[in-house]
Amino acid sequence: MECQESLERISEYIDGELCDSEYEEIKIHLLSCQNCQNVAREFQMLHERVQQSIENTPVPVDIEQRILVAIEREQRKVSKQRVFTLVTVALLGSPLLLLSPFLLKIVHLLYTTGYAFWRVKTVLLTMLPTTTSWGIGVTSFFLSVIGINMIRVLLRGSRFKEVSV
Repeated sequence: MECQESLERISEYIDGELCDSEYEEIKIHLLSCQNCQNVAREFQMLHERVQQSIENTPVPVDIEQRILVAIEREQRKVSKQRVFTLVTVALLGSPLLLLSPFLLKIVHLLYTTGYAFWRVKTVLLTMLPTTTSWGIGVTSFFLSVIGINMIRVLLRGSRFKEVSV
């Protein structure tokens, strides 16, 4: 093993994070290299000081509660930011989208299709028996769902992407 590789792995060696074979390679290298021994000794001393510092630092009694409160506060903050972002996007983006010719065509298509379905359904429901009316109502529902999915497929191929909240 060369010094460069050994020096890159010294910290893992001291922390005991290496597999047995890697540990042995570095151990053998340290026996023959004075420079790497000095670096390893400094890392070991630093490691021991950090351990002592951790052991001598008292842990506050209410640390768990304080952490949970901080997490909750941060989640509320993120939630407020998300709502603010959605409102901002809606306010700034809606005039642009409403003026978009593509979106106007889709809205017009939805309106005329919905109006046509409504008119046909209304006329047929007044003229046909109840069981047939129910069948038409269920069919209209499924056709509406299919129409919505067709519009989603059309939107996937366009520059506009569906936004999920």
